[in-house]
Amino acid sequence: MNLNNQILKKLFPSILLNIADESIHLTFDDGPHPVATPLILRELKELDIRATFFLLGQNVQKYPDLVHQIYTDGHQIGNHSFTHTNLIFKKKGFLRDEILKTEEILETIVGTYSHFFRPPYGYFDWTTLKVLCEEELTCVLWDVDSKDYRLNSVSDISHHVIPNTTNGSILLFHDNDLTSQKVETYLPILLNTLLKIGFIFKTLPI
Repeated sequence: MNLNNQILKKLFPSILLNIADESIHLTFDDGPHPVATPLILRELKELDIRATFFLLGQNVQKYPDLVHQIYTDGHQIGNHSFTHTNLIFKKKGFLRDEILKTEEILETIVGTYSHFFRPPYGYFDWTTLKVLCEEELTCVLWDVDSKDYRLNSVSDISHHVIPNTTNGSILLFHDNDLTSQKVETYLPILLNTLLKIGFIFKTLPI
């Protein structure tokens, strides 16, 4: 964990940046996506890996069948807000609406609420944390950012992931428009490399 993450963890002990265990935790933001998500699910199934998908409410409404597939494949579902709006300096009513609207849609589709929330862009303030506390949701960030939304080559993405991953790491990937045409190339290589190193993949502890 870098110095900035160490400071953040001390300032906000209720936020998950990494997990104190001997496994690593794969997460995907922004889905479900009609192209990227099925490709990711196929690869995870082949490797028998479980991940956590932080879903946008507006996409959940569009692709409920994909949400159901994520859930029935044994993956964990997290809340990533409804519209992917920056939540800093927003009023409590707006924050609660962004969070609860997505929670309610997820409950309708898979029959359960999420335990986890990831703020869009990783941006939050004290009001965000207060609303999450009131709604009994854990704020989940990450300590390893793949940068897959802006990098194209496998080597560049690997450079951000492999050297920085340690036991307990939470890895950030995306299933969205920016990754849909390349995720099939980089994800298998990265996951197989991490498995060969000896890492064990688990979902986030509840």
